[in-house]
Amino acid sequence: MSKHHNPWMEIQSMREEIDRIMDDARDWSMGRASDRDRFALWRPVADLYETVDQYIIELELPGVDQEKISLESKGGHLLVHGEKRIEKEATGSAYQLVERSYGPFSRKFQLPRNVDSAGIKAVFKNGVLTVSIPKKDTPSKSVSIKVE
Repeated sequence: MSKHHNPWMEIQSMREEIDRIMDDARDWSMGRASDRDRFALWRPVADLYETVDQYIIELELPGVDQEKISLESKGGHLLVHGEKRIEKEATGSAYQLVERSYGPFSRKFQLPRNVDSAGIKAVFKNGVLTVSIPKKDTPSKSVSIKVE
């Protein structure tokens, strides 16, 4: 076992994924999922971490056009939606293998109560969307976020 391998992190990651699947299933069965969430064809992976003065969410969105990404802070959640389109047509031939994900995507992140929604910044660079969410003392209202 290498010194960088941490089986507890893998177990935690698996548990979070199972919890996410169960939450999604419950939301869909109770009619709480939005139409956008119901038609999402893939789910980009994300890292979340906290600094002294902000929360950071990084989503891998390779091949997604910046114009196809939308973010919104609403009801204590950060909603990220978009679409990845197939750019190439296999004219005169047929694909033999398609492993990459295409189509609409949707992610929903619960925000802590101490965030400044008006100060949220989103930067898209090299296929990674980085969302910086500043901390504050009181909850804030719903706002739209521009991707830079």
